[in-house]
Amino acid sequence: MQTGDILMGYSPVSEPTTVSVSSPSRSPVPRPLQNGRATGSISSTDATMTDALYNQDVQAPRACEKCRASKRKCDKKLPSCDRCKRLNAKCHYIQDPNLTNVNPNGGAQVVFLQQSHSLANDILFRSAEPLEGISASQILSLVSLDTPSGGGAQHDFRHSVSLYFNFIHPWYGVVHPTLFYRQLPSMLGSGDSRSPPDMESSPFSHGTVDHHGGGPKSNSDHTGSPELASKEFALLVVLMNLTIRMRLTDAGEQHMFDETYRTVKRILALLLMVCADGPHPTVELVQCGALMALYEYGHGEIETAYQTLSQVAAVARVLGISATQKGDSGIDDVPLTLEEEQRNCLWWGLFILEQFILQDDAMRHLPFVFESPSRTTLLPESQVMATPLLPPSLAPRPTLPSARLLTTDVAVGSQKLGSFQLSAKSASIFHRALYIDKERRKRPGEKPLVNAFTELDNEIRFATKSLLEQSLDWETKLDCFAMLIGALFVLYTPFLALLERSNPAAIESDPELTVALTALRFACKMSTEISCKINTDFDSPSRSPAVLCAPAGASCYRVILAYTCISRIFPEEHDACQKAITEKFESLWLFSFRWGFAEKMMRQLEYRTGINRKHYLKNTSIYPPALGLGYEYPQQS
Repeated sequence: MQTGDILMGYSPVSEPTTVSVSSPSRSPVPRPLQNGRATGSISSTDATMTDALYNQDVQAPRACEKCRASKRKCDKKLPSCDRCKRLNAKCHYIQDPNLTNVNPNGGAQVVFLQQSHSLANDILFRSAEPLEGISASQILSLVSLDTPSGGGAQHDFRHSVSLYFNFIHPWYGVVHPTLFYRQLPSMLGSGDSRSPPDMESSPFSHGTVDHHGGGPKSNSDHTGSPELASKEFALLVVLMNLTIRMRLTDAGEQHMFDETYRTVKRILALLLMVCADGPHPTVELVQCGALMALYEYGHGEIETAYQTLSQVAAVARVLGISATQKGDSGIDDVPLTLEEEQRNCLWWGLFILEQFILQDDAMRHLPFVFESPSRTTLLPESQVMATPLLPPSLAPRPTLPSARLLTTDVAVGSQKLGSFQLSAKSASIFHRALYIDKERRKRPGEKPLVNAFTELDNEIRFATKSLLEQSLDWETKLDCFAMLIGALFVLYTPFLALLERSNPAAIESDPELTVALTALRFACKMSTEISCKINTDFDSPSRSPAVLCAPAGASCYRVILAYTCISRIFPEEHDACQKAITEKFESLWLFSFRWGFAEKMMRQLEYRTGINRKHYLKNTSIYPPALGLGYEYPQQS
């Protein structure tokens, strides 16, 4: 049976169980109830049946299904055991036909008659644990289903993992490479699961020993079932594969929200359900949720991504995953252990994604899921590990961790930051802009005031210029540019309506509008220059959109709206604005090969402004690459 066959077609809601009460030697006969009615079968939802069963002090022949699933002791009381009543949960019993249960006091035997569509036919209650019928290898097989070339599950998942660490990890480092490869053999039983050579000899390997004593530590403290932990790890591998799938188009594959996604989504939901009342959750479960939320956001399902992120945030809090503060547990300049570092990186990954989700206009009213980082919050140390899987021209350049622990108080340009550290620092700036916007929206009738965020504006501009002056490849900074430019648009987009209602002379005489217009022009110029660089580089067939990060497309959307407004205010700039809009549409078109989010942005622009993308893309030389370009390279033996 395929994994999809196991999970598809079952509803978590089943018809109620029917209970009848009879003597041990006779068939069920009508019994009088407190309201004077008589019946041969009593619904489990009937309050009068509850009283009758309590009065007879009978017990079920086996534990209820919730206690069995959680492997907890059940007192078998009817109609609900004490544990289910304490948890305010529905209590369900399923009769084993080989068992009998006779009340020692001579009372009635309890027989559970199952209807044709009873709980016994529901996957959530057919076994002691909802995922008992699904093995880790079955979950892992979802990777090979996604690979057109086939080649075996192990070959495929190792390939996907390497691609994740090369293309996603630099800007969304929620999985620590060293810890992942250390756990791979024990979790998936792989005999060929060594870390890539450059990872083994990494200068970062000092973290493999616990600095607080006790020797090497595992990635997670699995207080639950080892089998359940291996399923969570297998699902993490599948989600790493999911995030590296490209959308393409024009005869491309356009996976997005297919059956594989739906199956993975259901497995994740079952795992979250199990940990809600059972084994202690693991770090891998939070990582799974982080990658699922990224996939949903990256392909345009922003509300769904927020829901997933909120669910995972609750599990993260249970595990104690939070922003690490300088000084916590004696932390000063002592390097974090790998486990501490991974938790810090995981928190930052979730926090970064939340900022992108909440910049969407339709999501601005929703509350923040994660707390704001303070000036003493540690930036992540995770370094990028380029595996030998890909040619040097496509593999990201490795960056070494900083010599000391850095906090969000550090200014961009004053210290050398790794790529993920830059992402975290940019996200903290972005968060401050979103916070200002949320406070401003509480006073919708008031004119926005520039002097309320002058300091933040200066920091954003300084950080943007510093990034442009650094020698890192633009690919390693693309998400940072997107966040910084996006922060400017969050701050100044409310001024667009005021600018459109004002003529050039009125704008020039108003200091606030002048500052707003200058800031919007700066953001548009920076974003357009980056788009020109991206479009030129990808005009070559040797380049792959695999390196593009999901969130960067949102800034293209904002730039096009701003240029459309500026061209109406200043008609003499119409041609220059149209040229810039063309560059941004080409960037969105390019991003749509990788992420469905960009396609959604283009549709929204056409709907909101009435413009036609074909007008701006009619002369483009950028076309969807061949399937899997950048993903299909010979494996090392």
